[in-house]
This record gives sequence, structure tokens and C-alpha cells, in this order.
Amino acid sequence: MSAPITLTAFEDRLFADLPQGEVAEALKSRGLPSRRAEAWKWSDLRAALRDEKQASGDYVGEVPPAPLSLDGAVVLTIRNGTAHMDDAALPDGIGMTRGLPEPGVLPDADLASLATAAHTLTIELQGNPPPLIVRRLSDGEGRHADRLRVRLAPGTCATLVETHEAQGAPFANSLTEIAVGEGANLTRLIAQPAADDAVIVHTTLASLAEKASLGQTAIALGGALVRHETRLVQNGESHAQLDGLYRLTGKRHCDTTTHVDYVGEGAETSQLVKGVASGRARGVFQGKFHVARGAQHTDAKMAHHALLLEQGAQINAKPELEIYADDVECAHGNTAGALDPEAMFYLRQRGLSEEQARSLLIDAFAGEVLARVQDEGVREQLERVFRAGLE
Repeated sequence: MSAPITLTAFEDRLFADLPQGEVAEALKSRGLPSRRAEAWKWSDLRAALRDEKQASGDYVGEVPPAPLSLDGAVVLTIRNGTAHMDDAALPDGIGMTRGLPEPGVLPDADLASLATAAHTLTIELQGNPPPLIVRRLSDGEGRHADRLRVRLAPGTCATLVETHEAQGAPFANSLTEIAVGEGANLTRLIAQPAADDAVIVHTTLASLAEKASLGQTAIALGGALVRHETRLVQNGESHAQLDGLYRLTGKRHCDTTTHVDYVGEGAETSQLVKGVASGRARGVFQGKFHVARGAQHTDAKMAHHALLLEQGAQINAKPELEIYADDVECAHGNTAGALDPEAMFYLRQRGLSEEQARSLLIDAFAGEVLARVQDEGVREQLERVFRAGLE
């Protein structure tokens, strides 16, 4: 039997504030994820959160301009973990319910389990509702969590935008639970502007019913430690596109982790993640497709490609396939390298400065992900978010 771990000052304060029960006991027994956990070996959360942090107070900063906006959208803000919206203003097709915390231990998801101690906000979407924008705003030096449930009724076609915007040095832990009903379609956009001193962990637990589809694109600029984790279950002939793009400078860190479980026949998944790192930044990609026995005719493709612009930058990648069915088409690929010197020379010979040539090649590299976004207006906004990573 292993000896109990010694908790850090941060963990002592955090776990003491949790309601007594299985979540508190489970986390106390192993502490926050660290490099000793395989899934967190490149994103040592325990080391990033050693000093004691009190629970966050009210959000007092100014609300910055939104990274993404859509015409006619309903906007919900979650400020330091507390949701703000006039329930009476909700249009047809969108219902919202506020609920008490429902603490519970979720398998292989410690940070999601931690977020279950927060109040729950449930959003029901049906028909063709207007776009929904959820802005998570964090400031100060404290810690907070939020839990959002989004449920799409069968046949619903909806757009969900989530942003993670932080000022100061908070620890923000968010859980989004998504259930897409039979034949429903969800377009999901995630934007995380740069937050040099913030620690942000965002876990998504999603499921797709038969004939359902999810198109997800995430743009992340990192922070002291940022992790966007998506755990998806695909049932039957569902379709998912899980794309991501990250741009890291300075000492920023960003971890993109995905895990897809296939539990029915005929599911399709396409995943393309690209990243650019310079300075002493670190990008992390972990992707896993788990094809259960009997999940025949699964068609799943995963690709991660990264550019290292300077010698001190790091990219860690771990694509995986775990397959227990014999009639599937699954593939994964991973590359990491520098800008093509021949392409740089070609552009310089045609009058571009070194900075202009680099920017053009980086834009072309990122453009493959952005080109998969069908809405031109949204695509242009995502391009602006990505380019802001150079600032």
C-alpha cells in the first residue's frame, strides 16, 4: 500500500473547502494531477498550483470586447464561476435551469470531478435556436469552478460559442457536459485568448446519439498552464469533427487532450490540430481513439502538426489508437518541425521582409484548420484570435 501524499498549501486549502464526500476523499488521496500521472506528464498542474489561493470573490474587472460574436446571439457570462443572465430574456428554443451542486467522482477526470462541486447551469436547446455565447470571465488571484450542461433535443440544429478570458492570475476550472440528441447537429467554437499568469482547465464530457453530429473548432493562446480536454462518446452512425489551433509565445503553455470512445457501428471522426510555438513556450497534444469490440465500420482520422519557431520552444505529442474491432478504418499522424527555409528564401527573393515571410508561412500553415470552418464571418474572427497570439 502506497504512503499518503503530502498535500501542498494550495491543495490543503482547496480540499478543505470542498463538501465532505467521495469527491473530497478521492482528491485528498491522490492530490491534483502531476507529471506522475501519464495523462498529465507534460502538464504538471500540481507544480503550477503550489501556493495557497482563496476562493475567488466577485468579478471586478472591466468586461473586455468579446473575442467572438454572432448576429442575434444570446450571451451568457460566467464571472469567476457565477452565471449572470436575465432568465426572462431567453428566446424560444433556449431554456435555462440553475441547480445546486451535484458532487460526484467522474472516471478518469479529476478536474471535472472537482468542478461538480460547483452550481450547475443546464441549458436546453431545441428546434433552431439562436446562437448561444457563453463567456467565462476570470480575474484576480483566487480560484473558482463552474459547471455547464448543454442538451440538444433530437433534430435540433444549434451553435454554441465558449470563451475563456482571464485577467490576473486565477485558477479557473470549467466543466461542460454536452448531450447531442438523435439527428441533432451542434457547431461548437471555443476561443481562449492569452492569459500569461492564469491557470485554466476546461473539461468537456460529450456524447453523440445516433445520426447526431458535432463540429468543434478550438483556438487557444495559452497561459501559465492551460488545458482543454474533450472526452467524447460516439454512438452509432454519428459524426464528429474535432479541430484545434494553438499559438504560443513567451512561456505560455497549452495542452490539447482528446479521448473518443466508439460504442456503436458506423461512427466517423475527423480531427486536425495544429500548433505554433516560439520563445520558451510548450504545446501539448494528446489524442486517443478507443474503438470498442463491436464498433465495426468506424472511420476515424487524427492528425497533429506543429511548428517550432525557436530553439527553446517545445512540442510534446502522443497520438494513440486502441482498437478492438476488425472492420474499421483508423489512422493517426504527427509531425513537428521548423519553417521551410526554401520557402523563406523564395519569399525573401520576392521582396518580403523576414517578418512578413514568416507571418505568411505561419498563416498558410494555420489556414488548413481555419478553412474547415464553413462560416466565412466566423472564420475571419478566428483568424483574428489566432493572430493576436503574436502580440
